[in-house]
Amino acid sequence: MTAKGSLISKLRERGLIAQISHEEELEQLLAKGNKNEKGLIHAAYCGFDPTAASLHVGNLAALMLLRRAQNAGLQPIVLFGGATGMIGDPTGRTDMRPMNSKEQISEYIENFKNLAKRYFDLKAPNAPIFVNNNDWIGPMSWIDFARNVGCHFTVARLLSAEVNRSRFQEGGLTFMELGYQLLQSYDFLHLYQNYNCAIQFGGDDQWSNVLGGADLIRRVASGKAFAVTTPLLVGSDGKKFGKTAGNAVWLDPKMTSPYDFFQFFRNVHDADILKMFNVFTLLEKEQIDKIFENPNINEVKERMAFEITQLVHGESEAMKALETSKALFSGKSGDLSNAPTTEVEKSEIEAGLDILALLVKCKLSTSRGEARKLVQGNGLYFNGDKLTDFTYKIKEIDFQTEHNAIVLRKGKKDYHLVRLN
Repeated sequence: MTAKGSLISKLRERGLIAQISHEEELEQLLAKGNKNEKGLIHAAYCGFDPTAASLHVGNLAALMLLRRAQNAGLQPIVLFGGATGMIGDPTGRTDMRPMNSKEQISEYIENFKNLAKRYFDLKAPNAPIFVNNNDWIGPMSWIDFARNVGCHFTVARLLSAEVNRSRFQEGGLTFMELGYQLLQSYDFLHLYQNYNCAIQFGGDDQWSNVLGGADLIRRVASGKAFAVTTPLLVGSDGKKFGKTAGNAVWLDPKMTSPYDFFQFFRNVHDADILKMFNVFTLLEKEQIDKIFENPNINEVKERMAFEITQLVHGESEAMKALETSKALFSGKSGDLSNAPTTEVEKSEIEAGLDILALLVKCKLSTSRGEARKLVQGNGLYFNGDKLTDFTYKIKEIDFQTEHNAIVLRKGKKDYHLVRLN
């Protein structure tokens, strides 16, 4: 029975629970308070493998779960996969992930940590703990790992997981990837033994991995540990959320500008607005209900995009993005000073920079082929006029506008400034 007002009931209320192992036991544990019999705070963790230079909005959903756990009195543990990141989780993959160097992974983790800090109360008694699983997995020998962890898993069990089974049947599952679940399970055991960690959060496609760790703790340490997964983050169109034009929406402003971040959420389908509030904000249900009393859906959507952008990039950047967005949605170019900007060198113009190369440089297209389709499909405006010549070469005179920059507009709302350096 889920207690009203408990962490689990609040997560359910927001639609953030997919599966829980031993739910009644978990509720009983939390009902006794946030500490064990030794006075140690119970912890909850989620892992983040450094497979890219920045965290993305999918990771933000997990970070918000940990922040809610902190607000409920638990100790959040943010685990960076210095070891598991060298292998890569096969979940959701049809092929093996590219392998990064140890140096690259270390750089990624440092950036992850700087990004993740902003989502927690760092001064609270239950301040977050940041750990790197390479600290305990790295020193282990393969023989030690096989004897101490591998002996608790059968190959049949590993292959029963959908991700492993499908890849195995297609002949694409490597021995390295098959062992990923063991590594993640051992992470949970290590955190249980050293940090009193009783809960692991993960996406529902991670269920077998998360459950494996909880079972390992019960088997090895006779302890109570719990797997909690959330529904996969998909839009009302059924597509995986957090991608735009084939690229992830990053939390690092150097990779996705605050304006582009705001615009991504401003442009979500109306049917997904409530989900965005529930997943990505800390607003209470009563506050969200009050916002939805506004009959103007665009204003509700702007509020949602503002709240999330403020959380990720701060109030000042969120306000700039909101003001720019309002100008653009009104159909006027207005103040574009906060719109995304790319600089080009005079030497590039002299070398014959064409519109297709410029679109790729500005990341309005991912390739020259995609850029050509955009231009030929009448989807590009150049300094206010529709541009249909995909061979057009950029000239210095093009920068002589009221904005002292070339103004590119992709579709109805996607503006970009190009300045001559």
